[in-house]
Amino acid sequence: MLKLGRGNKILMRKKPEGSLPYKETWYIFGGELTADLTPEEAIKNQVKKQTSIDINFVKSLGWDTETKKDLDGVEKLFVYLDCLCEYVSGELHPSSDIEKLEWVEIENLKNYDLVLPSKALFRKLGYLQ
Repeated sequence: MLKLGRGNKILMRKKPEGSLPYKETWYIFGGELTADLTPEEAIKNQVKKQTSIDINFVKSLGWDTETKKDLDGVEKLFVYLDCLCEYVSGELHPSSDIEKLEWVEIENLKNYDLVLPSKALFRKLGYLQ
């Protein structure tokens, strides 16, 4: 999971309503790790693919876990490697699986329908109660 900052804003993405596995629609960036990429390379590639922007990895923020049913209906343990990245360059262009991209002021996060892992990270950082 990625807290992508640009000043006092975080880049959020909105998935189409009804998309699984969460009923909530707004979330931060993440993706699966593969053996051929470091976590830093993986998140840079994922963000580039989904937004067309370039980012830099700044630091690790720890990790979180969640047990839930995956898209295949099987209950699995998910491990979220939380990190802070910064915007470098580029114009936002959402990929086809993202309804909308938005830079959100930290104090406005409470007004968004956030997925549970995003809420957990924002609470850990003191952005939400």
